Amino acid sequence: MVEIHHQVGVKASARDVYNALTTLDGLSGWWTRATGGTDVGEQLRFHFGEYGVTMRVEQAQPFDKVVWHCDIEHGEWKDTGVCFDIVETEDQVLINFSHIRWHACTEMYAHCSTKWAVFMLSLKDYLETGKGRPFPNDIQVNHDDT
Repeated sequence: MVEIHHQVGVKASARDVYNALTTLDGLSGWWTRATGGTDVGEQLRFHFGEYGVTMRVEQAQPFDKVVWHCDIEHGEWKDTGVCFDIVETEDQVLINFSHIRWHACTEMYAHCSTKWAVFMLSLKDYLETGKGRPFPNDIQVNHDDT
């Protein structure tokens, strides 16, 4: 199994980070505008054009950690997990991101690793300026990017 890892440091409170990861307004401000489900609920739905993914919230520990399980029935994201660890330091809040339980290092894995980096920077911008770059306004990493 392989994993994707990224870290960004933000000038924001752990509360603001947690809210950006657990509320529909927060998630649609940095990942995709087409976000649905329930705030800190059982399932979240995200759409990227015609592609959609449902995440089951496994853990939402205020100001500390958020964990999702990907509930799609097929594809490379099946049974993967997404983790956000929130670490407060003296000067910033670190967001340690992991997308775990990938079965192989494929072209899709490489694409998703780069896209997660794009979205982590979008999250940073959202938290520090109030304006992220969620899909469909995110940075495109290739010419057929969705």
